[in-house]
Amino acid sequence: MGLVRDKRLEAYLLHLLREPRTLAAFPPGKQLKDLHTQLQSLRPGLRKATLFALLVRLRREGKVAFRQGRFVAGKAED
Repeated sequence: MGLVRDKRLEAYLLHLLREPRTLAAFPPGKQLKDLHTQLQSLRPGLRKATLFALLVRLRREGKVAFRQGRFVAGKAED
C-alpha cells in the first residue's frame, strides 16, 4: 500500500510542477515550502526533507529538472 501512496504523491507532485503558474508563483527558495503546504492534504505526515529527497530522486530519473533555483517537470537542458 505504501508504494501506491508514493506513486500517487509522485504523480501529484509532477502535476503541480507542470502547471504554468508554478514558475511565476514560487520565487526561488520558497518553492519547497509552498509545494510542501500543497501536498499536506495528500500526505499529512510529509516532511520537507522527504519532499526534497523525492525531488532529487525524480531529478536523477530525468522526470524533473532544476532551473533558475526552481524544480520544474521535464528533462534538464544541456
